[in-house]
Amino acid sequence: MDSQFAHRRNFLKKRSSPLSFGFTAIADFSSLIGQEFLAGIMHACEQYGINFINLASTFRPSLFMEETFFKEYLEKTKFMHGPLLDGLITWASSLHDYMKESEIQRLFSSLSPLPMVDIGYLDIPGVPSIRIDNQQSVALLVEHLVSVHGFKKIAFLGSSSAIPHRTRLEMFRKAMALHNLPVNDNMVFMTDSLGEQDVDSKISELLSIYGIGNHLSIDAIITASDIIAKEAISSLKKRGLCVPDDVAVTGFNNQLSSLTAPSPVTTIDLAYFNRGYKAVEILIDRIMAPQNAPLSYRVPTSLVIRQSCGCFEESVFLASGCGSALEQHSLQSELEVRTYLRSSFEKTFSKIGTERIKSLITASLSDIYGTNVPPPIQISSNGSEGNFLFSIIRKNHRKTA
Repeated sequence: MDSQFAHRRNFLKKRSSPLSFGFTAIADFSSLIGQEFLAGIMHACEQYGINFINLASTFRPSLFMEETFFKEYLEKTKFMHGPLLDGLITWASSLHDYMKESEIQRLFSSLSPLPMVDIGYLDIPGVPSIRIDNQQSVALLVEHLVSVHGFKKIAFLGSSSAIPHRTRLEMFRKAMALHNLPVNDNMVFMTDSLGEQDVDSKISELLSIYGIGNHLSIDAIITASDIIAKEAISSLKKRGLCVPDDVAVTGFNNQLSSLTAPSPVTTIDLAYFNRGYKAVEILIDRIMAPQNAPLSYRVPTSLVIRQSCGCFEESVFLASGCGSALEQHSLQSELEVRTYLRSSFEKTFSKIGTERIKSLITASLSDIYGTNVPPPIQISSNGSEGNFLFSIIRKNHRKTA
């Protein structure tokens, strides 16, 4: 058992009554983000024996209920005090569409001395926070595109209306500089909103600069969110361009939209569950030692590899039941795998002829890729006849086409 976990549990056992923590936000709880935050908070509360009160609100049901909806949310703030609550987890940035930043800060500052912790991106004076590491996250994307795929010309697409997107643009410039790759103004595209039309307009602008027929003179587009990535992929597809064949695209957030895009999106998982869980522990620590200065905690993120960058999706590979064998085999190009399969089929089906064997190989790869013309994706052989394992790409898919 973790020593800190045991220490917190012992502290809580000595109390005459269990703690009660609340959670406040305005969010779309049909999305994975809200669900994962809640799941992490509730799991931690269960493990530590803490009462949980959900004071969050979903988005307004309709435009006609905007005023009533927000007024009802503000009414809940009267419950955000002791003795009903011993601590509060805030997602302050979720109120960004309804209040100015200064108003949000005043709202939550007025709840002092209630112990609080924030899991969004807006700072509340005197309140500890849990933040993702944007620098590490963007660096993971750039490192993958540059070192694994060999890409050098990478554009950035985000929204100027979103504070996190502006931060990720700054981190993008730094990550590119670490690889000695230039970023000029013509490689940065910032929309006014996350809307489909705005994204489509920026894709049109990007193509006017880098489009040459059905070929782009850039290798990849890093987007600041999965929502933008999905819209960008659809916009490119509408213009006859294929992701990742013509250009790679990556996202950010690991939302449902990253899975439902025309080409599933390589993205960054922002550890929502872990952040929710950690928020509960920080509140316990604040109650145990209120004299300690509030700190900002950086939660590490992880790269989720899917097809939009040119890789074979890791989850599909693992679902094959061969995941443990991934590290045991050297990586090969599709051409090498086709050669290997031809040799294996010729030994197994010696009487069906060369053309029939070619069609079997193409049909096999088409079934896997879900298309009649398999894209140039790399595969790993396990060295036994008739068997092959699918792996994450480690090389530039265009170089092996």
